[in-house]
Amino acid sequence: MMNNLLRRRTAGRIGVTLGVANGLSGFMRMKVGMWLNFLKNFLAAAVFVCFCSPVLAGIDPGDNQPLPDLRWSDGQTQHHLYAVKDKPKVLHFWATWCIPCREELPELVKWRQENPEIEVLALSMDEGIAEVKQFLKQQQLNLPSLLLNAQDNEKLAVPIVPYTIFVTRDNRYAASYFGVAPWQDAAFTQQVRQGLMGK
Repeated sequence: MMNNLLRRRTAGRIGVTLGVANGLSGFMRMKVGMWLNFLKNFLAAAVFVCFCSPVLAGIDPGDNQPLPDLRWSDGQTQHHLYAVKDKPKVLHFWATWCIPCREELPELVKWRQENPEIEVLALSMDEGIAEVKQFLKQQQLNLPSLLLNAQDNEKLAVPIVPYTIFVTRDNRYAASYFGVAPWQDAAFTQQVRQGLMGK
């Protein structure tokens, strides 16, 4: 009988210990998740403070060197830069968690519609394509859902979002723009078109 009682007490203590351990494990996972969300929101806010105004940035000339053959996915098919032929390109890097990106995208969509001779590729830096699709659908933005390949992200070393690279027909690095671009500014549009198309 004493042995049975001892076994029950031991089992009870083990159960309590495991329960506490599981509780602590769940608590730590919750805390890590909270910290990751805090860090993401903090970084988005920092970007907003630094790059929410177009006057803080300008078009920086590129080195006219060929870009790597960047890849991206629409969730079903892998695409790559060199397959987009006979058009100059605008590579716009953004993320759903980036506050300035969210505010800029409607202007980019309008610019894309007004300049069909230029291929505009809005490449998300998010972790998965599902959140990109959901965001664009919720915001009713007429843009394809495109997710930049993670390895190419490291290769290109995108410094911050939003960030835009202007690419010639033969995939050379013509220029770049840090921060929120003034897409509806006529002088800006003329400068982009002149640099990419000579008109």
